[in-house]
Order: sequence, then structure tokens, then C-alpha cells
Amino acid sequence: MRLFRPSLVLALAPLIAAAAVIDRIAVVVGKNVITETELLREVRLTEFLNNQPLDLGPAARRAEADRMIDQQLIADEMKLSDFIMPSAADAAPLVAQVEHRFHGAAPMRAALEKYGLTEADLRQYLLWQVSVLRFTEMRFPPAIPTEPESSANRAQEDQSAASDRQLDDWLKQTRANTRIELKPEAFR
Repeated sequence: MRLFRPSLVLALAPLIAAAAVIDRIAVVVGKNVITETELLREVRLTEFLNNQPLDLGPAARRAEADRMIDQQLIADEMKLSDFIMPSAADAAPLVAQVEHRFHGAAPMRAALEKYGLTEADLRQYLLWQVSVLRFTEMRFPPAIPTEPESSANRAQEDQSAASDRQLDDWLKQTRANTRIELKPEAFR
């Protein structure tokens, strides 16, 4: 008894191929892949939030790829730690701020559409930003202030700068120890 008919497989091959979604690999970070679709969505989100004209050119894609590499390294570190991801409700205040900037939900959705984005894209992006912020604060906490309260603002700025340096040093070291490959065809 035959389990399949070669003629049937050949007849269905074009339909199967047409149904497949193909996405180009843009970046490989360790064992993780960033697709061209993900990269372009991040470019669109960054430019939307920065109120910049939409530019999907090679330079914009390359700059976003650098940010996404850092974010992937942070995501990998999150998985290794006991970090608890925030809930969708934690991004709601940020969504409200964006809505306020656009003078309401409808104008915001229209602007999102102009950039080729959805409200779900925005919510997911903002939730990720909250996650990264909380994780980096947990992973690279500021030093305990030792200065008098009169210089509390300066001490807080110094602590924040020290935390940023720790994060930058960690990212630099982690990048050096991680296989990172940018696929040239995704940046032409």
C-alpha cells in the first residue's frame, strides 16, 4: 500500500509553495534570528514615536539592527534570570501618553496606519520597552547614595550615569562574546 501519490504531491506543490510565508533573515544574534519584517517594523515604530518621516533606507535599517542586537542580548539575559515580565497593563500609561500626543485614539491610529503599523504593534513595542527598562534597573542597579540630600539630584544623575556605563560595558562584552551576523542583502 502506498502512503502518497507522487503525482498528487507534484500537483499540490505550487499551492503549498504559494501558501508559505517567506521572510528574509536580516540579523543572527547567537542562536536567534531577526527577520527583515521584524527589523522594518522596529524602524517604523522608532520613527513613529520620534515623529520622524518614514525612512526604510539602508542607514535606518542598519541603525535599528544595532538597537535590536542589544535588545536581543538583553532578552537572552532576561531568560537566564528570575526576571518577571510586566503585564500588558504596565504599558497602558505609555499608550495613553502617545494617544495624548496625537490628541486622541483615532488620530493616533490614523498616524499608525500612515507608518504601516497597528495599535497592537505599538502596545507590544511599548510593553517591551517597559520590560527592558525594568530589567536593566534590576540588573544594573544604581549605587546607594552616600551624599547629603542637598546634592541628591547630582548624586542621582551620577548613579544613573554609572548604571548606563555598566549596561554599556556589559553590552560591549556580551557582543564580543556572541556570534552576530548581519545579512548584507537586508541592508541594501
